[in-house]
Amino acid sequence: MKNFVVFDLDGTLIDTLIGLTEAVNLTLKEINKPYYYSKEEVKSFIGRGARRLFTLATKNSFTDAEFDLYLKNYEKCQYISEPFNGAIETLTYLKEKGYKLVIYSNKPNDILQKLIKNKLGMIEFDYIQGQDNNFPPKPDITLLNKIFKELNLKSENGIYVGDSIVDLETAKNAKLECVIFSFGYGNQEEIKNAKPDYYFDKFENLKEIL
Repeated sequence: MKNFVVFDLDGTLIDTLIGLTEAVNLTLKEINKPYYYSKEEVKSFIGRGARRLFTLATKNSFTDAEFDLYLKNYEKCQYISEPFNGAIETLTYLKEKGYKLVIYSNKPNDILQKLIKNKLGMIEFDYIQGQDNNFPPKPDITLLNKIFKELNLKSENGIYVGDSIVDLETAKNAKLECVIFSFGYGNQEEIKNAKPDYYFDKFENLKEIL
């Protein structure tokens, strides 16, 4: 019997693409890089952490100080992002049903914590974890296993909810059933070929299996 759900953040819980795009282009302008990206282009950079995203946006040409500036803009711009339709209602439903709710994201942890407090503070998550530089990012599950141990969770009792191939790989590594949302940022053809356990068009579809 399932008793917990692990959620990705970007493209799963919150539609962060507008904020990410603004942060990228603002930073590139401020550091005089001759690049400007559309939302669709930035979407293709998402999934393996902030440094990887900025590496792609700058074509692997940036200093630590420039990355720090990006993180500052990243935090500043993220608050224009909002939860996806049905997210708050469904999360409330799952919590009322007794499910433990975990967020496991490659977003920098300090930025993640502030965003969740601002946009999903009405939901009592059992654990919120972003990228910790002491651990490798998803699809590695070293940090996720640490969370499972702290919360006394077993993989056979959980389900993983995300939107990308990275999330599919994470779920597989953690031996969790996987839900992929089609409205997220992942490459849909790649995801379908990988055959997730569930492929949903709406957040509320989670109620059908939980």
